[in-house]
Amino acid sequence: MSTLELNSIIAKGESETVEFKSNFNVETIETLVAFANSKGGCVYVGINDIGEIKGVSLSKESIQKWTNEIKNKTEPSLLPDIEIVNLYNKKIVVISVNEYPVKPISIKGRHYKRIGNSNHLMNVSEVSDCYMLSMQYSWDSYIRPDSSLKDIDSKRIKNFINRINKKGRVNLTGNNIEKLKKLKLIIDNKPTNAAMLLFAKDPLLYDVHAGRLKTPDLILDDKIIRNTLFELVEETMQYIISHLKVAYEISAETVLKTTQRTEIFEYPLEALRELVLNAVIHRKYNSPVDIQIKIFDNKISMFNPGELYGNITIEDLQHDDYQASARNKLIVEAFYLTGDIEKYGTGYRRIREALKNYPTMK
Repeated sequence: MSTLELNSIIAKGESETVEFKSNFNVETIETLVAFANSKGGCVYVGINDIGEIKGVSLSKESIQKWTNEIKNKTEPSLLPDIEIVNLYNKKIVVISVNEYPVKPISIKGRHYKRIGNSNHLMNVSEVSDCYMLSMQYSWDSYIRPDSSLKDIDSKRIKNFINRINKKGRVNLTGNNIEKLKKLKLIIDNKPTNAAMLLFAKDPLLYDVHAGRLKTPDLILDDKIIRNTLFELVEETMQYIISHLKVAYEISAETVLKTTQRTEIFEYPLEALRELVLNAVIHRKYNSPVDIQIKIFDNKISMFNPGELYGNITIEDLQHDDYQASARNKLIVEAFYLTGDIEKYGTGYRRIREALKNYPTMK
């Protein structure tokens, strides 16, 4: 690294991939762990947190001792790249790590990830998500404990297969159970979490709590909606539509051709459906918290448990070229094969397009 590059980094300050440390200590290793569990990054030892260049004193053994300490205190062991840069007659040690391929890394049993310019101690749920994401596993692909094929509804399965065949995105052979096995919804003759969410005779306790509110404290109507996922989406949409204002358009051309009126709901139904699908498909199903939908006079809010998955950010969602990650891979695939969703990562683009030209959104 050149002195020019280092001066440029110092001028920009700490960030998602840059940390300054006056000296090497345990916090330095915690930051390296956070970088390895995120997008990678560099710790610059010899610079304080406001960017003042202090430098560090080094013996012949210092770098080796630091390397050994990092290696011995992390699990799996981190082996960073270390470079010494002379800046204004002071030594700055640059310790860098890439994003680790198998996450999460820990230090003394504690897991960190990088958020902005700070290290965040991960909770048990975040550790689990991080591991499954790096191993390309998903919660919905695991066998549902204490369940059997007797617990899934043949009519719901038949309807699912019929919809897949009609859409034509995949060609499946065999009986319906064999088809579910090919889709990995059944493993070792036992239903996965996804299969139970999609086809259970008795729907699991993952509800949508929807309500019509005048103010945050004044509830005019509310409903707990519990069903298997395809039916849950439809029932939720029916509830939302029942509480929307609707206008009727009657043009001269309409009068000449038909006696029917054109309904104009206060929100585009395509956008609302995309949001409901997003909430149901991408929610965190190992959380007991319900999806919550609140319909006010002038807005609708939707909440589902689970932060944005993978490395995606809110800023990414504002553009059309973001790379989507799926928390529930089998559920996403099921809704894709039936045609309920289109290409991965296009939902928010379709929402923006639906809102753009809708008459009530102008």
